[in-house]
Amino acid sequence: LKLLTCLHTLCLGCLSENKPVGQCPVWLHGIPQANGIPDMDNLLFTNLQARLRVYKQITSPGGPNCSRCRGEAALVWCCECEEFFCAKCFEDHQWWHKKKSHKVKKVEELRAESAHQFLEDTRKSCNLFCTSSSHPDQSRVCSIYCQQCEKALCCSCALLDNQHSQFSDICSETQRRQEELSSMERELRRRRSGFEATYASLQGEAARLEEAQRETRELIRQRVEQLVRLIRQGEEELLGL
Repeated sequence: LKLLTCLHTLCLGCLSENKPVGQCPVWLHGIPQANGIPDMDNLLFTNLQARLRVYKQITSPGGPNCSRCRGEAALVWCCECEEFFCAKCFEDHQWWHKKKSHKVKKVEELRAESAHQFLEDTRKSCNLFCTSSSHPDQSRVCSIYCQQCEKALCCSCALLDNQHSQFSDICSETQRRQEELSSMERELRRRRSGFEATYASLQGEAARLEEAQRETRELIRQRVEQLVRLIRQGEEELLGL
């Protein structure tokens, strides 16, 4: 799913079938990229899709398998790691993350929830999911940011794909972007104050010009009436000769 500059979202199939190519089909805004495909993914929709894929696994007849060993049926799901665990792998998980409080829920409890409840329960998580086409059916959490591509990556993509370089931690990049957005917000607020002051000044000037126009029209009307009276007076004097 790609996010257009006009904030509409289209999948790659609709982008390729859209006529004319290179325009938003709703507002007909041009897409700046030469190939007509935006670079930015809609992370909100992508994450929702990933969550729904997890829910589909949970509610499937056979249920999900353990994300680690792949052989045993999953008993729990870690909301932080975004992975299913069998009993044995869950013990390893607890030992590895013993200093961290990961939120864990039983698969049978999640299966009893509706899709809406599942999304509500997990919406507070700030994890991003990798959108690589090499593993579309696996919800892998992004922990690395590629400065060159300006994309969030999972560990597998960062290690195996040699097209990426100049990595940084996703948390550090998120903090940097938040600070950047805060700076932009302060600048926009400052500019807004200036625009509002200018707008108020222009409104006052417009009101003054409107009043001046009204007064000018009134003076013209009075002058025309005065001239009409003088002309009629002259007419009466000439007719009386």
